[in-house]
Amino acid sequence: MHILQELAFIVTKSKLRAAEQNSIYTDSRLMELYEGMASRNFETDEDAVYSIFGAKQADQNYYKLKSTLKSRLVDYLFLIDLNRPSYNERQRAYYACYKNWAAVKILLGKNARNAAVSLSLSILKQAQRFEFTELSLDICRILRLHFGTRKGNVKKYEQYNVLFKEYEGLWMAENRAEELYTELVVFFVNARASQPEISQSARMYYEEISGLLARFDSYRLRFSGYFILLTQYMSNNDYENTITVAEEAIHYFESKDYQATAPLLIFLYQQLVCYIQLKEYEAGRKTARRCLELTEEGSFNWFKFQENYFLLAMHSCHYQEAYHILMATQANKHFVHLPQNILEIWKIFQAYLHYLALLGIVKPEEEEGNQKFRLQKFLNDVPIFSKDKQGMNVPILIIQVLFLIHQQRFEIAADRIECVRKYASRYLVNDGTYRSNCFIKMLHKLPAAHYHKQAVIRKANPLVEKLEAAPLNVAGQAHDIEIIPYEKLWELLLNSLDRKFHRGRQTAANR
Repeated sequence: MHILQELAFIVTKSKLRAAEQNSIYTDSRLMELYEGMASRNFETDEDAVYSIFGAKQADQNYYKLKSTLKSRLVDYLFLIDLNRPSYNERQRAYYACYKNWAAVKILLGKNARNAAVSLSLSILKQAQRFEFTELSLDICRILRLHFGTRKGNVKKYEQYNVLFKEYEGLWMAENRAEELYTELVVFFVNARASQPEISQSARMYYEEISGLLARFDSYRLRFSGYFILLTQYMSNNDYENTITVAEEAIHYFESKDYQATAPLLIFLYQQLVCYIQLKEYEAGRKTARRCLELTEEGSFNWFKFQENYFLLAMHSCHYQEAYHILMATQANKHFVHLPQNILEIWKIFQAYLHYLALLGIVKPEEEEGNQKFRLQKFLNDVPIFSKDKQGMNVPILIIQVLFLIHQQRFEIAADRIECVRKYASRYLVNDGTYRSNCFIKMLHKLPAAHYHKQAVIRKANPLVEKLEAAPLNVAGQAHDIEIIPYEKLWELLLNSLDRKFHRGRQTAANR
């Protein structure tokens, strides 16, 4: 009763009434701003100001309205519906624990310590079960302080002091492993080029934390540890060992007494990448179906999974399926909120599907088919990966040439191919870019053979043999550079040619 009295004293009747009245629905301008933001109709402050105030320039009233809406929405974050069917048990526990922990901090600030300690003890049980290490550490610190300085309870003080030190050691181990994991991942966020030197760093990092892994065990620590080990193999394109490590990680997280969805999806994702590169498409489809069962549509992991699901469809020549994957992904309401680098990946995917549509291989929906693909707009829409010289800029350069060839703009194509050849001689010179370099040299044979199909086949054949001798699984190349494998892409390109000589202007290098 005393605890409930403390809470009733702090949460007054006026606060209860304010919680009901403090709704954006009671203010038409707040509601208009909210709806405009939620629907993405307001992309700039100018859009919102003109719509709400009929003005061209933001003033103090507008900025006050923005601040009020932000404050209200932050308040509403605590009105979490924990019964949503999309939440698994660990997600519900996470939201409930941190919501209650915020209440504990408020209660301590109000000096309602009995209520704060009672709630802390309840949270600790959940935090320990679901391995929320940092939260467990914070709670033990509060309980140690309470029983040591307020209650003088030596037994309780020692109990929570021992627990605190255990969690402190585990928390520090988790942080170090996470730091090393992040140091590896940061190089791949905006670049997809192969980076074999990362493998050496990953090996050193894993050796460093091996002692921590032997001493401690937790969800967060094992996740970072497995991912460092996986990166050691994945960055070196050792797909077989990557699958083995991912399977071990999956087995570990499946053994938990709760559903550890996020790490399962991440390691299944890595397996899917490997199966695509190894051309084990049926195993890839089984993994994809398993991912679908675990993924909440519209989540960040769902979008990352969709990338590989798309590539699986493209590599296995299920092009119409790839088209439907792209359409479903772009139609999701959360798509526009994705980071720019991920949006650019889908722009590149879309360009290749447009090329397949031009060839008559993909049949777009009627409304989609009426949208003309604009090459220059596409190039303006991919600024991040245009700088990824050995990575995703390669498919960007290649698709430009493919469009020009299909449109029979041969003089422009010759100039473009020459630029790409020079680009390759500068940037695509290591083992990890061998296949891309080889394919660009094949493109270089097109103007030299005057775009005559049989002449192109004859001139490019030695390069085709070199390409086939270095398949994806041994090429040491970043896994997502080839939206369509170069062997298949070359076959499609040849189908765009005819048996005529097109004696357009040639560059000196083509002669």
